[in-house]
Amino acid sequence: MKRKRLEVPALFRSGNLMVTKDGRGQAFYRVPQVNYEFLSSSEKRGLRDHLANFLNEFPHTLTWWQVPVPHSPLDVLEEGRPQVPADRIKAWEENIRSTAEAIREMVPYRHPLYLAIDLEPVTGNLGEEIARNVYEIIRDPMALIDDIIGGEPYRLPWSEWKRFEQAEEEIFQRLRQEFHAGIERCSESEVLWLIERCGCRGTNPPYQEEPMELVVQDGHIYTSRADLERGLHDVVLDFGKQLGMVKWTKEFPDGQKSGWFSHLTLSWLPWGLRFPGGAEIFQQVRELDFPVELMVRTVPIPHEQALSQLQNVFQYITGQIQHVKESTREGDSDSEDLTDFERDLERKDTNQELRQKVKEEQIPLFRAQMIFTVWGDTPKMVRERRRKLIQAMKEIDLRLEVPIVKQKTLYCYTLPGSTEIDSFYFVRPTAEFIASFMPIGCSEVGDPSGTFVGITVPSGSRHGERAVGCSPAYLDESRARNQLSLTSSMLIMGTLGRGKSMLANWLIYNRLMRGVRQFVFEPKDEKWAWAFELPELRPLMNLVSLSTSVRDKGKLDPLLALGKDPRLREDVNERQYVADFALTLLLYLAGEPDTSLAGQAIGYAVDETLKSDDHPTMMRVIHYLEAFLRGEVRFPINREAARSEVDRVASFLKRQATRTKAQLLFGSGEEDPVDLSSPLTIVQMQELQFPDPSRPDYRQNMAVFTCIADLGRRFVNRPGSAKSVTFEEGHKLRDEKVGQMTYRELIRTCRSKDADVVMIVHNARDLRIDPSAKLREGEDGGEEIRSNMGNRCIFRVSDESEAASACEILGIEPTERNLSEIMNLDAGEWIMRDVEQRVAKVKFDLRRVNPRLFRAFDTRPEAVAERERKYGHLRNLPLEEAYRLLDEETKGAAG
Repeated sequence: MKRKRLEVPALFRSGNLMVTKDGRGQAFYRVPQVNYEFLSSSEKRGLRDHLANFLNEFPHTLTWWQVPVPHSPLDVLEEGRPQVPADRIKAWEENIRSTAEAIREMVPYRHPLYLAIDLEPVTGNLGEEIARNVYEIIRDPMALIDDIIGGEPYRLPWSEWKRFEQAEEEIFQRLRQEFHAGIERCSESEVLWLIERCGCRGTNPPYQEEPMELVVQDGHIYTSRADLERGLHDVVLDFGKQLGMVKWTKEFPDGQKSGWFSHLTLSWLPWGLRFPGGAEIFQQVRELDFPVELMVRTVPIPHEQALSQLQNVFQYITGQIQHVKESTREGDSDSEDLTDFERDLERKDTNQELRQKVKEEQIPLFRAQMIFTVWGDTPKMVRERRRKLIQAMKEIDLRLEVPIVKQKTLYCYTLPGSTEIDSFYFVRPTAEFIASFMPIGCSEVGDPSGTFVGITVPSGSRHGERAVGCSPAYLDESRARNQLSLTSSMLIMGTLGRGKSMLANWLIYNRLMRGVRQFVFEPKDEKWAWAFELPELRPLMNLVSLSTSVRDKGKLDPLLALGKDPRLREDVNERQYVADFALTLLLYLAGEPDTSLAGQAIGYAVDETLKSDDHPTMMRVIHYLEAFLRGEVRFPINREAARSEVDRVASFLKRQATRTKAQLLFGSGEEDPVDLSSPLTIVQMQELQFPDPSRPDYRQNMAVFTCIADLGRRFVNRPGSAKSVTFEEGHKLRDEKVGQMTYRELIRTCRSKDADVVMIVHNARDLRIDPSAKLREGEDGGEEIRSNMGNRCIFRVSDESEAASACEILGIEPTERNLSEIMNLDAGEWIMRDVEQRVAKVKFDLRRVNPRLFRAFDTRPEAVAERERKYGHLRNLPLEEAYRLLDEETKGAAG
């Protein structure tokens, strides 16, 4: 194979700046992309108009590169390592290895966007420039000879380099002010990487960290050919082995590799493109199931020159029309001529409209060059990908061709530093036309790193989750709080069986591994076997299984913790809150208003309990009521007038405390309150029904449920940072004032203490804390909760009305397409709105990511039955005994 010696356009590189051999500069930048999914048509037009306005005012040649880069998720996942406690490192490492492997399969490529800008050196007045050039020639006449014969080493006057640096600084500031504030300069390693990968499309060569050595001597900077051609000197290219494609061979640290690539260009571009939804070429190529590199170069044509060129085109089209007319009169025309005639008439009208637009708005036109590149391991793979790409672009009215004998030319044009535009495939569109290609649009959602929660699925993609434009979605609860000053709490909403609990459980596990302390309310008794199936959770997990048996008596007593925890006892605000909460709870159970004599007596009994007892409990409150009736304590109310009411209420509360499930709320002082000190506390319910107003034990269930919610508040108030509360069925609390008060306090406390709260609900109605509240026009009652939810995940809902409410929660328009998307989501799919209000469709398959965790979190009937068969006999044993027995069984099975 013969090595093709190609001229590299670069002369010098340093930082993001390159000076080419034709005396021009080129600066390279990374452009942050904007989530384009689920934007309204007006928002999409606004994004396009912003880009078009920038292009109209920016006088330089631009080159946009969308480059598929092999994705390495392990680096992103490893960013969480510093947060991982030492006792969880092993489990965390096993999990991220499995996760990284799955992400690499699902998201093999990322699509960073690069922008290169051609620079002219900053010049002085004409006299200064002439004097400077004369000085350089007189000082060193051999410089001209060196340039002509290509002598080595290459060199450039130092003054020229400094002028390019000054020009780049001005361009950079202008980009940040007028285009995108988040734009960043590329590093020199990135620029070299962009050059090197051009010779081996489809691979990801390692970054070369050594900078180009610029030697300054006698007013010049020098470099060698070897340094100049670094990155391409070890590539062998063959442009003739297969027509229309290039074979490459390159040495890598792990051995020689080879492959094929092919460039495609436009053969025809329509005069207009349908926008939005039919012109976003950068997005369209990401919706394929194979990678495509796209380069678009634009050169502004000054206003007067643009008008002149349009006039020339107009005259040409008019001549063509006249020719067809004459042919028709003479009888020489055929059907093909008539078709061309109709097309020319349309082009003439379009040309006139464009001339008028350019003339009135004083806008430039652009020469635009588009080069698509595909690659593969074999020529057959490249040909198949070319065919698919041509077909996909044809559907949006772009006609592509494969220049059979121009592959070498196109290769040179795609090298960074090249400024050529070949006339056989350039067009002259407006800035609005170019902006409609939408280079800055993407489908990314979530945080840059954190817990992997799925892949985004481009909504228009025919390939769905197989599209190369899928992006990994991560959630990092600390970023929202520490960097964005936003809440990272989450709302998870959708019908049953769609994967809500699976997502919540995955978040619980991963946050636990990263050191986030968590309180979880488990209403369905589904997590009881976690410690058996996931041994790494044994030392971290406290499972509080509540039942109506006497062994759980007093565990939810809101006063009990004050006597057991000196810190709480000394916290004035906490004491007052607990006093108010205990009073409200007792009044609710007794059905008494706080203004009645019995209600006043309860209040005084609570006060006396907290004032006189070192170990206050709810049972002690009843004792003080009885002592008041006996005359052993005095309350500032008339005992005789209150006797009947107080006796009735005290007797009722005593029966509740001894004979019903409300005994969970009445401790004697000998019990231990629920331990909230473990890294993971799970409170689950057995034999406790969700509050249902039709049941006779409704108030008891509501009171128990309310106390569980208050446990979450107490957990968040404990010392230390990084906490999370996961609460399912919390909307049940909204039906009574006592529940509403506790619900609000839980959310408020989480917000004030920078703790996450994950709310899992079934529909938008569940977000209303007070269903009886009168709503103002345009409100649905869910604003109070939604305003505290930074991340929102909407799974499939049951009807169009719910889908419309889901659109409001997501902040998107309830269009027919969006409603259909939400109502037809598959299991494991949801629409996500992140803390930056970006919205995208996300798919998560835990079975692929971590099969072991999937089995532990699986709640399908067959999985539940299997779990009961394997671990059911351990369920009610003391944990230490259960663990010992399980270990013996495991060893016996292994033996």
